[in-house]
Amino acid sequence: MAKGNKNFFKKKNEWSIVKDRLLECYLKPYLQKILMSHRSIIYIDCFAGKGKFDDGNDGSPLIALKVRDDCLRTTRASKAHIYSVFIELNHADDLKHNISDFHHNGEVLIVSGKFEEEIEMILSSKKGWNVFLYVDPYGIKALDLKLFQGFSKSGFYSIELLINMNSFGFFRDACRVMEVERVLHDEIFFGLDETIVEYDPTIVDSSTQSEILLTNIAGGDYWRDIVLDYKNEVISGYQAERCFSEHYRKMLQKSYDYVLDMPIRLREGQRPKYRMIHATNHVDGCYLMAENMQKRKNELFTNVQGSNQMSFSDLDSSLSVSMDDEFISRESIMDKLIIHMQTQESPIRLNKFIATFFNEYGLLCDFKVIHNIFEELECRDEIIIKRFPPLTKKGRESKFWEDKGETQKIFIEYIT
Repeated sequence: MAKGNKNFFKKKNEWSIVKDRLLECYLKPYLQKILMSHRSIIYIDCFAGKGKFDDGNDGSPLIALKVRDDCLRTTRASKAHIYSVFIELNHADDLKHNISDFHHNGEVLIVSGKFEEEIEMILSSKKGWNVFLYVDPYGIKALDLKLFQGFSKSGFYSIELLINMNSFGFFRDACRVMEVERVLHDEIFFGLDETIVEYDPTIVDSSTQSEILLTNIAGGDYWRDIVLDYKNEVISGYQAERCFSEHYRKMLQKSYDYVLDMPIRLREGQRPKYRMIHATNHVDGCYLMAENMQKRKNELFTNVQGSNQMSFSDLDSSLSVSMDDEFISRESIMDKLIIHMQTQESPIRLNKFIATFFNEYGLLCDFKVIHNIFEELECRDEIIIKRFPPLTKKGRESKFWEDKGETQKIFIEYIT
């Protein structure tokens, strides 16, 4: 256990609450949908912790088990099973005690060990299964990208990852490995060591071994050029973190069709504390997670930062604020939507279009912005919006924007 982290599980802080809310609010619709595949499901919390914080708040294991039981109670799927595995090295006994009420039917397993040493054995017999991994590590050293990439080729019916990446921690370590001094006027590093809390911090130096470690985590040595650009003041520390995160996302996209990331930041306009990264091969998963991330961002600003905070975008409806707190004009978003539309099949389901758009450009704006732009493009006869059913029960023209499986469908057709 890292020095100074004896109180790591004493109190659940705001950032842990947001991370677990992101998991909870996605896991329920995910399980409800995936149960209907009538295939076995395994949920794995790769760094489970104690299961409950000392202040009484649930940790991710209890949150996931409660969602699991709720879904099993309400599913229409016959003979439904969701196997839950919790990997924990340091607190397996506490974890066993805290989730003891859920030990039934042999479908809950606690593995005392290291994620990187146990995960492949756990998954070795799960071909044809649906797999969900929640990866919220104690440090970054266990995050070997080749491991994540390999999972996509392991013969699972489906696999999804939700990863907590300490992107600033990685950049800090990369600077240390390359012996790059922190630029004094760059406030990115102000208080960085105190605000990035890890249970088991990665210890690096300027050795070849540390270089290899960072390259394995990143999935390539592109991080070196980012640090050099930072050293030469071509980019700021903020830009360096963004650049690394975008490269990391692109590396995952080589193995997964859809990869999104959500920065969890201290305050609007400030650097992120962590990034939550979601990888899936399913369009509905990407769509649901994009919606979930946007809701959690609004929730974070309201609950943590205060509901009275107002950004410039609140005063100017022509601007949107991206997930990375960039102001983006409505015109720019429209241009990107049109360009993206020209590269997609036509007509295309709305949920697939939005998923592929956010996968390409990141979470640039709220769903409502895209809906409003589509309405304008329809008025300009540049697209056709087709809804099924086309009429409401009262015989009026359908205006809904929710694309729900077979019950409500929306198609976007681009007019060339």
